Amino acid sequence: MKDTIKLILVLTVICAVSSALLAAVYGKTKDPIAAALELRTAKAAAGVLPAGVDTPVKREADGIVFFVASKDGVPAGVALEGRSKNGYGGEIVLMVGISADGKLVNYQKLVASETPGLGTKMESDAFRQPLLGRSIKADWRVKKDGGEVDAITAATISSRAVMECVRDAIAKYERVAGSSTSENEIVAP
Repeated sequence: MKDTIKLILVLTVICAVSSALLAAVYGKTKDPIAAALELRTAKAAAGVLPAGVDTPVKREADGIVFFVASKDGVPAGVALEGRSKNGYGGEIVLMVGISADGKLVNYQKLVASETPGLGTKMESDAFRQPLLGRSIKADWRVKKDGGEVDAITAATISSRAVMECVRDAIAKYERVAGSSTSENEIVAP
């Protein structure tokens, strides 16, 4: 009985010290991690917007964060995150760029754990190129679901998730564009 109480006390002290150390490390790394994530997101936004635009400006409306880029003082494109929980390896988050004339400029992966060699082909030119320049009003579904987009061979689930991310970004774009004010200037096709 005495040994059991001693063991419980030792384990309690170890857990308390470990928790305190973990909390201290979290406190020191929380801000640098948030800053790195913010920088990565801003770089992704700049990478999916039309060429030759000014540095995108971060905005928020209706709880949606988006980036607006201008060219010669006129909004030229918007970048927003699109999300899907239906990727083969879990959640996929893409930064999606939409031009002033309502077309997909580009997309870039922010989060994805897809199968190497299959689902990761969502970033390949063979899959991406046919999507670029398509109207946001187009049918953003794979052909197996009655849409117009060729799925990646042997990675239909990942292809569907990419289309879901694009549709999510478009829905956010339309929601924000519909409620835009001069402060949240956004391009509306």
